[in-house]
Amino acid sequence: MTHPLKSSLAILSSLLLALPIFAQHSHGKGALQLSLNGDVLQGQWTMPMEALLGFEHLPKTAAQTDAMNQLQRSLQNASYFIELPVEAKCQQLEVKAESDMFQGIKGKGHSDLNYAFKFKCANPQALTKFGFPFFKSHVRSNQLKLEWVSQGAQKAATVRSSKPSFSP
Repeated sequence: MTHPLKSSLAILSSLLLALPIFAQHSHGKGALQLSLNGDVLQGQWTMPMEALLGFEHLPKTAAQTDAMNQLQRSLQNASYFIELPVEAKCQQLEVKAESDMFQGIKGKGHSDLNYAFKFKCANPQALTKFGFPFFKSHVRSNQLKLEWVSQGAQKAATVRSSKPSFSP
């Protein structure tokens, strides 16, 4: 028999991550929903492409094309975005990076990155601090609204590029 709190947390986490983040498009500001359910850590990050590339239209120059391709390659490894404590012994299970720009679709003025990731952690109790190294590479990114859900805990915080870390 499953514990009612665990079942409720699983349902809440699934619903939270299934919903799109209802943040207004605001340059330099992103949103992250992060949840820990048992030994699985998953997140959904949304950020304006302008904050990551300096533009949010289809690339017009070779340099812009190179920058967008480099971003896509970097996002294949979630550690580009989020840094987890080594003691947690987490293994990346999946990542998914989506943007109209990646698909060659001309947007209507604004373009966002929608990024989802999932880890399985051998020692999830060690997930006591998260770092966000992407701020170093993307100086136009300056803020991340974060929502955290785990068994028995919920927390909201604003992570800034000047202090790119979060402790649940």
